[in-house]
Amino acid sequence: MSAIDTDYDPCHNYNILDEYWRSTRNYWYHSGYMSGKDDTRVEWHGWYRLFINGSSAQMPEWCFGYMLCGGFSSLWLGDPHPQPEDGVVTREVYGSVNDQCSYYRSDPIQVKACPGNYYVYKLKSPKPSIPLPVYCAVSFNPPNTDPCYDYTSVDDLWRATDNYYITNMCDYNVNWNGWYRLFYDGQSVQMPESCVGSGMCGTENPLWINSPHPHLEDGVVTRQVCVSTLNDCCDYKSHPIRVKACPGNYYVYEFVRPPLCSSYCADVSSLSSRTSTTSPTTTVAVLPPESITLPVTDTALHFEPCNSYTVLDNPWRATDNRYTFNLMCDVYVSWVGWYRLFIHGQSVQMPDTCVDRLSCGTHAPLWLNGPHPRIEDGVVTRDVCGHWWNNCCGFQSNPIRVKACPGNYYVYEFVSPSFCYGTYCAGKHICIHPCYALHL
Repeated sequence: MSAIDTDYDPCHNYNILDEYWRSTRNYWYHSGYMSGKDDTRVEWHGWYRLFINGSSAQMPEWCFGYMLCGGFSSLWLGDPHPQPEDGVVTREVYGSVNDQCSYYRSDPIQVKACPGNYYVYKLKSPKPSIPLPVYCAVSFNPPNTDPCYDYTSVDDLWRATDNYYITNMCDYNVNWNGWYRLFYDGQSVQMPESCVGSGMCGTENPLWINSPHPHLEDGVVTRQVCVSTLNDCCDYKSHPIRVKACPGNYYVYEFVRPPLCSSYCADVSSLSSRTSTTSPTTTVAVLPPESITLPVTDTALHFEPCNSYTVLDNPWRATDNRYTFNLMCDVYVSWVGWYRLFIHGQSVQMPDTCVDRLSCGTHAPLWLNGPHPRIEDGVVTRDVCGHWWNNCCGFQSNPIRVKACPGNYYVYEFVSPSFCYGTYCAGKHICIHPCYALHL
């Protein structure tokens, strides 16, 4: 804690800074509609309280994309705001440029929390080496009614996390106003809180939240929104949104316009009624020998995937197969349920170490970024990586579920990858325990 360098309380002696263009929702400069502002040209004196169009506001504590808030380099606090009992504290200030949140580091400023739920800032001229820096402001007013019972339903099938875009949908053009609840074909769903690959959710740049949903007792919370691109799962940070958990096991979201053409995703991975009319191979039911006792399966499953899976026997999926002309892509496969891998009739498994680029009949082969489970582990979730250039996990695809089965084999709940071109790889069969021959 630093000492107050004035003989008065800044909570009652401040300058009002109410400039609408400082809003993090202001994309005018980003869109080329206004010339850039520059806070290095402002003569700062003393303490300031932020407003947006008369509503109390604060500096953001989250990374924002560049060319927002009316300038080129968007300035935000690198640490959380203080509590009233903390007194005056010092906080770092960062500037976002391109996809790098903390590309610039400006001079730190002093901040104080005040009675009445607002903050005051001792703003100073940013470093002149930062191009067109501006202090950003964000307004989060308390809702007038309980959003759990006053929301708009959003039921767009194209928002599904397994829907690869054909027409690029864009929430930038939507007039978002208030709170929203997500549905998929009439079933309540939520936003994903783990990486969604580029090209999913009906858009080139899907939006997801990068921290867990709140609990009922948390009330209204703020969550950072990530924008997935071909380069990274969180290549850009969109405007944060507020989220609330509601009685009845659902969530509501205060959606706002994102800074670029992108769309909010609806996570459909937990829905059990997803169907498709096509399948890559034939589904067979396999019964293990009577001497083998299967463990209790995941309670979320209505069947035992070790006994009911689809055989996937594509020789081009082999890790030692280098593609030639015909690039394969699993985005266009209608994945339904669980799969067991074979190569020329021999049981194999997905590799769980890096696979050479341009293997498995494609550009960026897909492999498990984590070890296979044991039988006693039941159903587990594993991240999936795609090797591209010199990065073994150059692309991060959608995670899949995996289960170890008696008889020394695995089954996988494959889903559409997050990019093309990528295919699930089939590694060589490694018999860790005495194998038993399974005849189909």
